[in-house]
Amino acid sequence: MSKTISLDAFRKKKEQEESKYQSEPIWGTLVWLYCPACDKLEYTEIRAPNGRSHKCGTQVQEREVELDLRGELTLTQANLLRIDHLLAEASKNRLKKLLARSMENTLKMLKTSELTYAERLSMAAGGFLEPYPEPLEDIAERLPIAETNALGLFISPFRLNPEERFDLKGPSTPEPQ
Repeated sequence: MSKTISLDAFRKKKEQEESKYQSEPIWGTLVWLYCPACDKLEYTEIRAPNGRSHKCGTQVQEREVELDLRGELTLTQANLLRIDHLLAEASKNRLKKLLARSMENTLKMLKTSELTYAERLSMAAGGFLEPYPEPLEDIAERLPIAETNALGLFISPFRLNPEERFDLKGPSTPEPQ
């Protein structure tokens, strides 16, 4: 006797497998770059095992960082929602027009940097990248949150104090004797 296959059971099993995949981390690498001549820090999704030069021609120092791209994207999406909320609040405050305008410009710059970061995460993943489907409150303990800044934006360990990844000693001054 053959076993009857339930279409409903098949669909449920397929959905469970897909939801499991959507809840798994996607690991990838981003690289911090430091140019000692320009004293400039940048990050990229492109690995260069043989090293690379900065625009000025100086060999840059590199630090590869393995991270959960899906977790980083989830935080970035939450930050974008928070920035949009803050922009809406800033535009309501007509009484504080000058302050609101400078705050609005700052928030727009932050939004641009978050969008750029989301693009870089997708490129590091090798294509389309989705955030975790669960609500942020439910998965906050497994997300890479190092701290929350004064605006309520999440900062991951990758983005927190990148200069500490390099030996950034300025010109040494002789100690008085």
